[in-house]
Amino acid sequence: MHGRRWSADTIGRWFAINIVVTVIIAAAMNAAFAAFAGVWARPGIEESGVVDEAVAVARTLDGSPRAWRSRLAAAASNDGYQARWYPDDDALPVPIANATFHAGRAKVRALLDRPSARVLAYEPGDLDRQGRAETTYGLAIALSDGSWVHFMTPERSWGLHASTRNLLTLGFALICSLFVAALASRRLARPMERFARQAQRFGADVNAPPMEATGPVEIRLAGQAFNEMQARVQRYVEDRTTMLAAISHDLRAPLTRMRLRGEFIEDEEQQRKLFRDVDEMQTMVDASLNFFRDDSQHEPSTRFNLSELVNTVLDDLRDAGHDVSFESSESVAYVGRPLTLRRAVANLVDNAVKYGGRAIVRLSSNNEWVEIAVEDDGPGIPRHLHEEVFKPFFRIESSRNRQTGGVGLGLPAVRSAVRGHGGDIALEQGTQGGLKARVRLPVLDAQMP
Repeated sequence: MHGRRWSADTIGRWFAINIVVTVIIAAAMNAAFAAFAGVWARPGIEESGVVDEAVAVARTLDGSPRAWRSRLAAAASNDGYQARWYPDDDALPVPIANATFHAGRAKVRALLDRPSARVLAYEPGDLDRQGRAETTYGLAIALSDGSWVHFMTPERSWGLHASTRNLLTLGFALICSLFVAALASRRLARPMERFARQAQRFGADVNAPPMEATGPVEIRLAGQAFNEMQARVQRYVEDRTTMLAAISHDLRAPLTRMRLRGEFIEDEEQQRKLFRDVDEMQTMVDASLNFFRDDSQHEPSTRFNLSELVNTVLDDLRDAGHDVSFESSESVAYVGRPLTLRRAVANLVDNAVKYGGRAIVRLSSNNEWVEIAVEDDGPGIPRHLHEEVFKPFFRIESSRNRQTGGVGLGLPAVRSAVRGHGGDIALEQGTQGGLKARVRLPVLDAQMP
C-alpha cells in the first residue's frame, strides 16, 4: 500500500523529487563555481606575466659578473615583480616546486636554451622552508654557475577575500535553488490554475464542459469531484426545466377552461373581472416560464462584439420612436451568451424608456471589467427599494402596475442573466435625478477562444 502511494504521482512525491533535484543541482553548481573561482582567483604563474620577463633578466644576469648580479637583480625589479639574486641553494627561500608548472618549466628552459636548467615555481598557499603559507607568486631560475635569481609578485593576483568567495558561492546556490523551485512550482501550479479557471468558468456558465483532470493524484481527484458536482448541477437545471415545461402544460389547460366557462356567465361585470384575472394569471405564468427558461437555457458562450449588440438593441428602440443614446469610447469584444445579454440590455433600456422617458447607455471596459450603465430621467426608485426590486414579482405600485404589462420579473431576469456571466447589477441615483442601472461583467481567464 505504501509502495503504491509512493510510486503514484502525488504532490508529496513531487515535492520530494523537487527537493532532491534542487540539492543535486545546487551541489553541482556550487562545485562548478568553486572550481571556476579557484582558477579565476588563483591563476597559474604563467598567467601572472612573470615568465617572459624573468627569462630575459636571468639571461642578463647569467652573462654578468657575480659581484654585479645582486645590484642588477634589484635594478630589474618593477611594479610587477621583485627580483633577487642568491649565490647558492641554501640561500634560496623557495618552497617545494609547484607540480602544476611542468609546461612553464619547459618554456623557461626553451627560452634559456638550457634543457637541464633548474626551475622552481610556487603559488599562494604553498609552504616556504619555514612552513609558512606563501601569499604571492614566485619563480626561481638557476643560472649556469648554480646561483639563483628569484622573482616574486608583490601581492596575490586577482585574489578574492574568503568572505567574498563564500558570498558568491552562497549566491550561486540560492540562484540555482530558486531556478529549480520556480520550474517545479510552475509545473505543479499549472493544474491548479486550470482547476481555478474551470471553476471560474463554471460560475459564469452552468453548461461549461467538464475540466480535464491532469496533474498529481490529489488534483486529479479534486478535478473528478468537481466534474461530478458540475454534472449534478447540470442535471438539476435540466430537471427543473422539464418540471417547468410540465407546469406550463398543466396551468394553461385550466386557464383555458376557465375562459371557456366564463363565456356562460350572464353578468357582464363579473365576466369582465373573471377574464381580467384569467389574462393576468396567463401573463404571470408566461412571464414566469420565460424567466426560468432564460435562467436555465443552454445557449453556448461565444466571442462577440458587445458594442454592436447594444447598438442593435438601441436601433430597434429608435425605429420605434424612442429617445435613446449610446456612448462608448471603443469597440468592446466579449465572450458570453449574446442572446441572454441582449435580452438583459433590452429589458433595462425598455424600462428606462417606459418609466423615464429616455435612455442613456454608456459602455466602458478595462482589463478586469466590462460595464454597461443605463440611465433615465424618470422619478427613480427610492434608495431603500433598490434591492427589493430584484425580488421576483415585486412591483412598485405607484409607478409600475399590471396595466403597464409588468409582473415584477424584468429586473430579476436581468440580474439572473448578469450573474450567470459572473457579474452583477446595482441601482443608484442618476446624474439627472433619475435611475441608473450599472451592469458589471468580468473579463475572465475562461474567456479564451
